[in-house]
Parts: sequence; structure tokens; C-alpha cells
Amino acid sequence: MTPRSPGPSWPGGAAGLADSRLSNLRRLQALRGAGAGGTADRRVPFLLLREPSPADAPAAVALSDGVLCASLEVAESLARATGPDRPYEVLLTVDFGDLREGLLPEELPDAAVEFEERMARAAGRSDPSRRAHVAGLAANMACFSGVVPTPAHLEHLLILARETGERLGRPLRVSAGNTAVLPLLVRGERLPEGLHDLRVGEGIVLGRDSLRREPLPGCHLDAVTFWARVIEIRRKPSAPVGELAEDAFGHRPVFVDRGPRLRAVVAAGRQDIVPEGLKPLAGGIEVVGATSDHLVLDIEDYPGRLSVGEEVGFLVNYACLLQASTSPDVVKVHVGDVRE
Repeated sequence: MTPRSPGPSWPGGAAGLADSRLSNLRRLQALRGAGAGGTADRRVPFLLLREPSPADAPAAVALSDGVLCASLEVAESLARATGPDRPYEVLLTVDFGDLREGLLPEELPDAAVEFEERMARAAGRSDPSRRAHVAGLAANMACFSGVVPTPAHLEHLLILARETGERLGRPLRVSAGNTAVLPLLVRGERLPEGLHDLRVGEGIVLGRDSLRREPLPGCHLDAVTFWARVIEIRRKPSAPVGELAEDAFGHRPVFVDRGPRLRAVVAAGRQDIVPEGLKPLAGGIEVVGATSDHLVLDIEDYPGRLSVGEEVGFLVNYACLLQASTSPDVVKVHVGDVRE
């Protein structure tokens, strides 16, 4: 993230941390309470990326400093959940065609005024510094429909923020998007002046842009690897034998008959990873597929010798990282800091 103004930063230089899940923010709060990410009076802010249900508004206010939101009902619940003199930032999301959450551009600035008025009534306080208030606008693209962000989108967002800020009587923060915006910088295009931050996850953790998964300059591609142990090795036909129907997940996999091949079964499955998102670290190993608990590899062309009990390593894509991160059966091991 790019800082809005000089202030505390999390180790690594992030001006803030963001997550969609309250359970993860609860863990981050525990880290912050242990002294990570700044002192109590100069702390790194936490942003909730997915607006909560009204029932979860009190937890959202307790665990985060702001939220991306486009629901009036949720905004009112957040305003009621804030105590006296408790500012809480609401960034209104704007939908530029990706068709997930967000206000349509033509709804602004009128919608922002309605949000502000409804939150003031719900909180019983007019001063925005003492309640939940509209603090900015945020865009999100290339997540649901794959819409590619352009400089024109960002210019439009800035215009909306300026017009909305004039109606509300204060300047607004502009959160320009996610990792999908970074290719504009890589291509040497100038981003319009006035943007405050990007919400970057995949670009930092996996080192790739989220549009075409191309490497980002200066980033490590192997910051995260997945390892699992071999539990069986056996030569088998490469095409199934018998009448075929759907597999356990409703798919109809296609197999090419390559004759008998040496295969390894690994102790991992779709409960833990997305097999299509695995790339073996070693050459000569191919991912054939997976069920809930078993990952099948073709190791016929592997130049070394694998044995039962050995670990096989993989690079992961975003979907695979997401699955592995949330699986309680995948042990997360922090190896150490990378220093140039």
C-alpha cells in the first residue's frame, strides 16, 4: 500500500493492512496488542475489505479502523456500533463494470450524501470525526469479471471523489484498486495525481500481476511454496480402465493414453490446495489431478529418484494459496526474512 501521509508502518513498509474476514482481523489485533505494527497512539490502520452483515457491525468496528462499503443498511449499523468520539472510516466502493459489490458511478455524489446523513442520524452525532463517516471512495476490478483497470477508470474515480468531497465539505481518500493496477506502472504509464493507495496482496506475496500472472519486476516468485509427502509410488496406465462418469467433484476429466507411467500419490488434496494452481519445483514432475485427500503426480520423466516419505515442493497460484492458507491441515512455516 502507498501511505496517505507520513505515519507508522507495518514491518515491510505497508501503510496499512486489509482483510475480508473478521477472524483474520482478530488475529492481527492480537499481533498489534503484542507490539507489532506501531504503538497504541500511532498504530497501523486495519481495513475490512468486505462489508459485514448488520449483525457483525459491532465486531467490525471493534476490529478494524475502516471498511469498504456500498450498503446503506450496513453503514447505518456501523454508525450505531461506534461509541462516542469513535471515528470510523467508510470507503464507498464504486463498480466500474466488474459487477461485484459497489455503487454505480452515476449514483455519486448523491448516494454519498445520503450515506453521510443516514450515518449521522444513526450515530446521533453530526461531527464526522466522532462517528462513522464517508472517508473516501474505492474501486475494485479484475476480481469477479476480470475487467482490466485503465487510466480512464482511475481518472473517473478521481473526478467522482472530487465532486463527492465538494458535496460533503471535505477531501476524500481515493483507494485506487488492487494488484491489477500494477501493470499500468510496469508499462510505464503515469497514474493520475491524487490517488492515495493500492490494496496489494497477490503482487506482494506471489510477485505476479493479477491480470496475466506475469512476474512483477523486483519481486520474488517463490516467497510461498507448498510441500507434501509421497505416500505411494507405482507404475500404472495413464488412461482409466472402464466406463467413465463424473468424478467426485462433478467434473469429467480428460485423459491422454500415454501408456504405463510411473505415478506418485501425495498426501494432499482439494481440501488443502487447488491442483490446477500447483507448479512442481522440480522438472519432470506433472500434476495429473486430485481428489479430496490425494494428489496424483506423473513422475515418469523425473530425473532423480523419489521415495515414499519424501516431500515434493510446488509453487502456488492465488487460488491455491487461498485454499492452503485457510486449510487447518496445512502447516504454515515461516522460514525467515529475505534480505538483499
